[in-house]
Amino acid sequence: MFERGIRFKVISAVIHHPIPRPKTVFESNYRAFGWKPDKYEYMDYEVRRSQFLRLPHVRVAVAQGGILRRLCKQELSAVIPSGPSTDVHFFADASSRKFLCDTLSEQEIEVLCGVYHVDTGGGGKQTTILSWWPTPRLWETSGFELGYWTHSAEKLFQTRLTAIRERRAELFNARKWKSELSFYKNITKIIVCFVETECAELIVS
Repeated sequence: MFERGIRFKVISAVIHHPIPRPKTVFESNYRAFGWKPDKYEYMDYEVRRSQFLRLPHVRVAVAQGGILRRLCKQELSAVIPSGPSTDVHFFADASSRKFLCDTLSEQEIEVLCGVYHVDTGGGGKQTTILSWWPTPRLWETSGFELGYWTHSAEKLFQTRLTAIRERRAELFNARKWKSELSFYKNITKIIVCFVETECAELIVS
């Protein structure tokens, strides 16, 4: 499933009592009005991402499928989780007390996707959200999400990465990402719906 980019879960069946989640993100991704990434910013982001992936529970990113799995593939291809991390009690889904699985917070996902909150200059604390890569929420509602990593998704990824390396790429907001990821969106929904229906009927029968 890892090689195909299919989402999966690794869980442990135990009695679990919720524990306050430790803070893992200490560096702010807020940027002042007028900020623009310099030629070193993407490299800095890659270093932050790589260091962050050393945390045991963050390795669950490869089990998420989609864009998160692709971003973390190189660093974690040799350490695909076969079960929850040693820190799972601190980072487990608080809604379940019978099954343990590692989870990622919104802040942690933002680190992995290279998200920045840039001041709009309009006063107060208004910011616009820009990123090097789409968040899982944006990816999952796009025309590229078929439940596995496709050739079209890889082509998009490599094209974007090349543009970033050559300093031809800009940070995108949510609207721009939705436009970039609109690839046959309606057809994708029909295909996914058909596959889910067929699978459900197969299970019932």
